Amino acid sequence: TQTQQINMKFGIIGAGMIAKFHAKAIEAMEGSEVHSIFAPREEAADAFAKEVGCKGYHDLDAFLADPELEIVTICTPSGAHLEPAVAAAKAGKHVVCEKPLEVTLERCDQIIAACEEAGVTLAGVFNRRFHPAVEALKKAVTEQRFGKLTMCDAYIKWYRDQAYYDSGAWRGTWKLDGGGALMNQSIHLIDQLIYLAGDVKS
Repeated sequence: TQTQQINMKFGIIGAGMIAKFHAKAIEAMEGSEVHSIFAPREEAADAFAKEVGCKGYHDLDAFLADPELEIVTICTPSGAHLEPAVAAAKAGKHVVCEKPLEVTLERCDQIIAACEEAGVTLAGVFNRRFHPAVEALKKAVTEQRFGKLTMCDAYIKWYRDQAYYDSGAWRGTWKLDGGGALMNQSIHLIDQLIYLAGDVKS
């Protein structure tokens, strides 16, 4: 039998550090390529596209209208995921969205609804699930080495210095970085709890 060659064409929305990580990850996956990128500033779009070796767009509608584009990965600040994710879904593109999905439940629900309505896949980026320690813990939980889990909790003590917050004007703001349990860092621990212990009961 002949194996069918898979070639997934990704488009990246954003041109910052996280977008560059996504570009490297996409290129490292067998059967996938960075097909195009979108950034609202023309110079940023052109520079990133040249660096990656793909098409660059600074017009979102033109980016999403490309018939070859299949999957869009959203790498904008946390509170700026809604608009591009909904636009991508309406354009019939599958959506991979950086964590957290958005900064309020209402905005998360709008993204989920748009993807369901369009019949496209929505995936969140929760890379810490693949950390060796988390994988070992997941295996132990699956094998019921701890018996029956009845309660799980977590807290996060990651330190971020001022340089981290200065690296992007959106960082540490309620509007774009969220707050409480949906913050940029703590969302990882919520995901790990759900991954290890199952859906929340209360």
